[in-house]
Amino acid sequence: LKPENILLVNADYDLVTTSSGSQRRKLKNTQIRLIDFGSATFDHEHHTRVVSTRHYRAPEVILDLGWYQKCDVWSVGCIIFELYTGNTLFQTHDNSEHLKMMEKILGELPYRMMKKSPKSYVNNGFIDCSFNTRHYVNNHCKPLHTHKPSDISSRQHEILLDLIKRMLEYCPAYRITMK
Repeated sequence: LKPENILLVNADYDLVTTSSGSQRRKLKNTQIRLIDFGSATFDHEHHTRVVSTRHYRAPEVILDLGWYQKCDVWSVGCIIFELYTGNTLFQTHDNSEHLKMMEKILGELPYRMMKKSPKSYVNNGFIDCSFNTRHYVNNHCKPLHTHKPSDISSRQHEILLDLIKRMLEYCPAYRITMK
């Protein structure tokens, strides 16, 4: 799942004025359609090692620990964040950088997951990355709870952030379901 594969049924909108005086588009119909099921896999079918577009890829996929439908919950969490803030949560093209970003934004990855990973960028349960990667992540990523659009109430923000956090739970067994 990725934003490019989520289409509006109807893109008609009204212009509304926010409390700050700016104008926003408000959709008349929020129904969507998902498209491009090219890599969809049933439980009983062969699972490739890598699935999902990079920016929306779950940690179990990056760590090569196997995956199932819960990786889609992770992807949707990333998409909701992007729709909410206008920014991609994990803007990267490198696995070790991606994992470092996760740690900076969501907190430390579970050692048990890291220790099980056969990937070369995980060394003795820790992410093996360059100084430049660490420097970039420290300067360009901030913890999830610090992202807040200015025109939303604190209560609405807390509720949505709680949902996103539950969707971005590292361990798929503890990640919420789509239901």
